[in-house]
Amino acid sequence: MLSFVARVLGLVLFSIGVVSLISDGISSIAADAVVMTPLSGSLSLIAPDFVDRIEAAVTPLIGEATWAEWGPAVLAWPTLAVAGLFGIFLMLAGARRTPRSTRGHVGFPS
Repeated sequence: MLSFVARVLGLVLFSIGVVSLISDGISSIAADAVVMTPLSGSLSLIAPDFVDRIEAAVTPLIGEATWAEWGPAVLAWPTLAVAGLFGIFLMLAGARRTPRSTRGHVGFPS
């Protein structure tokens, strides 16, 4: 069950990464320059104070010094890289380890 959740969440994140890739590609063509939307910009589109809520939730878990060093750096990464790579990682983590057994048709012995 947990592998199914990991695969579905990975697929959703990978899809968000692909949509972000297409959006950044269209913006790059329009601007005649490479445009990559940072993760903080994409999260701010969901809710204006979403980054602040993430900071408030993560800081007690990892500490203020770690957040001060890594938080702004991660939020500056392109959305397509963060969502796409994390989605691929979750899909691989939830993948089946053993191949399915090959059976005959239902009702026929193999």
